[in-house]
Amino acid sequence: MKKHMVFILAALFILGYVSTIYLNPVEATELRISHMAPAGSIYDKQITAWAKKIEADSKGKLTFRIFPGGTLIGPFVTYDGIEKGVADIGASYRYARAGAELTGMISMFLAGQPDATTASRITLEVWKRFPEFGKEWESVKVLWTHASGPAVVATTKPVRVMADLKGLSLRSPVPEASDALRELGGTPVSMTSADMVIGIQKGTVHGGLVFKEAIESFKIPIKYVTEFGMYCSSNWFMVMNLDSWKKLPPDLQKIIDASLEWGRNESIKAFDAADASAVAYAKSQGVEFIKLSPAEEAAWFAKVDASNRKHAAALDAKGYPATKVLEFINSIRK
Repeated sequence: MKKHMVFILAALFILGYVSTIYLNPVEATELRISHMAPAGSIYDKQITAWAKKIEADSKGKLTFRIFPGGTLIGPFVTYDGIEKGVADIGASYRYARAGAELTGMISMFLAGQPDATTASRITLEVWKRFPEFGKEWESVKVLWTHASGPAVVATTKPVRVMADLKGLSLRSPVPEASDALRELGGTPVSMTSADMVIGIQKGTVHGGLVFKEAIESFKIPIKYVTEFGMYCSSNWFMVMNLDSWKKLPPDLQKIIDASLEWGRNESIKAFDAADASAVAYAKSQGVEFIKLSPAEEAAWFAKVDASNRKHAAALDAKGYPATKVLEFINSIRK
């Protein structure tokens, strides 16, 4: 009888243990993602797809709550917000130059690149070759960084040769790009994209240096696009708070790490897709896209490169290998 009771109790214990496993599965860890892109945009969809991939690969042990459009952390302070743990993961553009001077300058060194894919391939090579680049990102867990497509010259008047820039007031959001624009003959004006649209409508500016994607998203009322990339932003990122990363068990860290190449590639594709969509939109609105002749393009690049070298020398004086980075990028530019 006693043996029978022991058997029954043991069976009940095992049944209870198994029931606990299946009825009370391991609690999922939720991570909050903040990014600057509008909900439903190409970039928002890409980030959502990456999150769903992680959820599937982790079999539900990791879940994500996504805050698009800068609703949790503003776009200008996303990097700082992730450092402080306001969200676990953040995607944005690294606006502040403090602590990221080389990162910001590399954007200008990417002048003349045709798309995000090419510019991002170059930034990856810079990351591998120059450890100073990576040191500017040590305060977070870098999931990926990449470059954007080119900032082109979008205008209300045709710009087919350098001389056509003379007398044109153009929005320029980057100080170094403003210097390069002056060298080309244009007049830079510091303003937001939204203010540029109003300025064009009022006739106070003739356009600006803009990413192609912005032509569609801001409905910029221009008539011409001169397809010379003044710069490609090298500051786009997807990063994670270090404490949030360290709290994850090794198996979940491994799953995230295994997804990063896929996530980066998909993010780059999203940028190029957004640019392609904007070109199609602009052409449907009658915008003419102007391609410079090889000789004219070389003349533009020479002016921009000369301006870049001045800024690189200033960074060299602070201990950065800026000129070496510029020369390396120029050596593989084509």
